[in-house]
Amino acid sequence: MTAEQHATPNGSPRAVSPGRPPKSAVAARLRHILAVASAEFVSRGYAEASVSRIAADAGVSKKTIYARYPSKEALLLAVTDELAARLHERVIAAMADSAGDPEHALTSFGIQVARIWLGAEEIGLYRLMIYEAVRFPRLASVYRETMTRFRGTLAVYLREQAELGTLAITDPDAASHQFGMLAYGDVREKALLGETVTDEDITTVVRRAVHLFLNGYAASPKVGQPG
Repeated sequence: MTAEQHATPNGSPRAVSPGRPPKSAVAARLRHILAVASAEFVSRGYAEASVSRIAADAGVSKKTIYARYPSKEALLLAVTDELAARLHERVIAAMADSAGDPEHALTSFGIQVARIWLGAEEIGLYRLMIYEAVRFPRLASVYRETMTRFRGTLAVYLREQAELGTLAITDPDAASHQFGMLAYGDVREKALLGETVTDEDITTVVRRAVHLFLNGYAASPKVGQPG
């Protein structure tokens, strides 16, 4: 008799249920389902996306998907929520990797975040969110919440620099928004339109943005400039 069996009253072995799968396995399966769903939504759009096809490609039943996500809309929202969480983690990491003086820190941060917007999944879901936001207001909320978290990460750094006196910033949140539009707004627009953006393009745009930003928020006038 194996460890997986117990004896029945008549002495014959009886199979024992393996029990629930570990939480790590469940989490991994959900991530896999969302990854497959993301690819389906990006490649086919919301209207043409098929939960049946997602289930087949993910190797699960439709019942498994609907038990967790009761509708295709709920599945799309889960996909965008999961992407937003991953993007925020990458933005936090980018800010953590940005050290040194503001010019170096902002350049490093801007380049890393601009590269994030070039990902096929990221830009594909961003297109979808914009297109479907009118029908599904929750998508617009997800986008706004995501951008607020992006900007909040940078705003913390800008607030610290203002307190140190290195930058003259009275509204770090607004300044963070301005920097984002300068540093990666153009890159994101080109990616949305399917244009090719190289690392050289990103570096050029971000360095120009940093130069404008730091001069605009300089704690003291530059030499040769009017006071």
